[in-house]
Amino acid sequence: MSARLVIDYIIEQKGININTLTDKDFSSISWLNEREPVYNMKGEKVSKSYYYENTKEAIRIEYSKIVGDYQYNGVVYPDVYLGLRKTMNWIDWAGEKAQVKEMQPYYFTLEPVFKADGTETLTGFSSPKMRSVLREERFKADDYLQAKNIALYTLLNTAYTAEYSNYMKTGTSSSFVNAVNAETNTEVLNALNTEVFGYEPMTVKELIFMNLQ
Repeated sequence: MSARLVIDYIIEQKGININTLTDKDFSSISWLNEREPVYNMKGEKVSKSYYYENTKEAIRIEYSKIVGDYQYNGVVYPDVYLGLRKTMNWIDWAGEKAQVKEMQPYYFTLEPVFKADGTETLTGFSSPKMRSVLREERFKADDYLQAKNIALYTLLNTAYTAEYSNYMKTGTSSSFVNAVNAETNTEVLNALNTEVFGYEPMTVKELIFMNLQ
């Protein structure tokens, strides 16, 4: 027999209607406590949970990106960041995801981005919400690195001050990547070429590049 849903226990104890529970309502329910969201090393928001009386996880909202084809002026562009997806998971008493509900997806209103050289070369697509999400992710990733590896964080901000700062502000990583690839300082190179514990044979340099937008 499968474990009982935590939310079923709450319904029984509180005498409520499950249909009234939606993501936007959770924060106003006194007996469901919202936990700090979980972010990965890329700064992407992974999940957010609500606990029954701050002891038992009852609901977990998982977040993911919608990436796919996008048509513009009759041309189909693959692998475009289209929007955001949320999945609601009802957690059972054993801590497992027992029921899953796909929430309404959120799509960006995309606009073309052109190379600023007078050639009208299309470089991608963007929207105010997308830029806001990506900006937040950069700073979350920066905060994650500072918390997890202060030595590497210090190295990046010391060896590539201007390039890293420009990436943080704009999201454009080309100058930072070029600077890292052109590095000649032996001490810095040794640090960049060190294998990442738990991710071997991936190097620190490869991990840094993997986490760039």
